[in-house]
Amino acid sequence: KPSSTRYQTSEEFMADYISLKRKHNISLPWEQDKYKQDKVTLPRPIIGLNFPKSATTTMSKYFQCAGIISAHTSTLDGRIGICMMENHLADKPPMDGCSTRQNYTDPTEVKVEVVFDIGIEGPPCYYASVHNGGLENIAKHYPEGTIMLVT
Repeated sequence: KPSSTRYQTSEEFMADYISLKRKHNISLPWEQDKYKQDKVTLPRPIIGLNFPKSATTTMSKYFQCAGIISAHTSTLDGRIGICMMENHLADKPPMDGCSTRQNYTDPTEVKVEVVFDIGIEGPPCYYASVHNGGLENIAKHYPEGTIMLVT
């Protein structure tokens, strides 16, 4: 027989969860001050691997909300996927020449730290995550960067 937990609302479950943790003197993740002194960051650039309709717009807006310069689909330099494909074929850093965007309120060009929707539906069709050598090219030129799989 399934437990009653299966039929709880999210609010009921979280109330029971918090109560149980407190009963056993286990601190909740959001109550820990482990990161309060240090700024937690992901190494840049952050490159989101994806296919169409995989929440890339949402992820790009998420990073923008945090004040991180993020681009979806294109930059001032053109479509990100085309630029990355050309750089891959020329054995150049994937974001070379395709990583600036204008702030909506300020005409100053800024360097993009996070990119999403880096594929081309074609023709030509190109996705760094599936084309031979695409991921390797990203890793080669950005060994400290962050590759994010958006599904």
